Amino acid sequence: MKKLLTIMICMLALSTGIFAYNPPVGAEDMCLLSSPEGLSGNLFTAGSISNASGADSILVNPALTAESQRVNLNAGYTFLFDSNDQNESQIGSAFQTSILIPNKLFVFSGYLNGTFIPFNDEMYLGSSINLKAGLSKEITDKLNIGISVNGGFAWKYGVDWSLGFNCGFIYDFGKLGFLQDFRYGASILNLGKNYETCKRFAIDNEHSVSPFPSIATIKLGAAASLFKNDLIDLGAALDFTIPAFQNFIVDMNLQFTLKQMLTLSVGEKINVRELANGHKNLIPSVGLFFKFSFDVKNNEYLASRDWSESEMRVSAAYKNMYENVNAISAGVDIDLGMKDTTPPQISIMIDEE
Repeated sequence: MKKLLTIMICMLALSTGIFAYNPPVGAEDMCLLSSPEGLSGNLFTAGSISNASGADSILVNPALTAESQRVNLNAGYTFLFDSNDQNESQIGSAFQTSILIPNKLFVFSGYLNGTFIPFNDEMYLGSSINLKAGLSKEITDKLNIGISVNGGFAWKYGVDWSLGFNCGFIYDFGKLGFLQDFRYGASILNLGKNYETCKRFAIDNEHSVSPFPSIATIKLGAAASLFKNDLIDLGAALDFTIPAFQNFIVDMNLQFTLKQMLTLSVGEKINVRELANGHKNLIPSVGLFFKFSFDVKNNEYLASRDWSESEMRVSAAYKNMYENVNAISAGVDIDLGMKDTTPPQISIMIDEE
């Protein structure tokens, strides 16, 4: 197994070596902009300790949804503005909607994203509609795997399309020293045809733009609870992203949760190639998430599916993307029904004669 994995990595490295790496600024995070989860750096390869994995978690690892027990509905919107007065186009936006449906065999996730960012200097991403569909499954009580496919259509700065494949795994290690709920995972994203003919400014404006999102993007990550009791939960996550074996991105996040209801998320991202070309974005992102339960009465349809009592998480986030680009996001997640926390009761019947 280790030899096969080594051969696959070497083949990917050789195949991506023929591509010059020079995507538009912000292209590696194009679909992560459209929700507070993604904007605040709360979507990680090994999952977020403080918040359950929703349908949009397949953006970073299609295996993250495997343990989901309830139907999840998600919607998010992000407003972006460029404070540079010299730019004509100063407003952009992004939205997403997604659904997660578990069944006995696997968990299905569907995701739709729209990105409309016309900034001329930084984040020259243009307009695109992107879709993803994924399947995940629990292999053991510790190992989850997942696969997904994605497609998209871009316009404004030239018309283009994308079609790709993604796969990943996550392993729940459990307790590791003082770390609780320690997990690690990995994923390979964007295996296929990505956007390449659209004319855009790139990280290095002196050279032509390369296909994006970058082919064969490797993500490696870990997450754990640093401290946890009945009142608070302090979680941390760390990701390493290697797009096309030609860049290195570090994502770090801390999540403080109170009473499993209110979560404050602070994230930091370091994109080495963007920093080397003067595109600075080192100000941490901030996200706030509030979860509560609600009860819908006198609805036969919801009652017949045990959805009368459900959970909702509302969220908001802010990030200074680059020197002049700021983003504000709001979103909502709904988990239909309540999580089953009651273990099955097993009784032994003994015939008495």
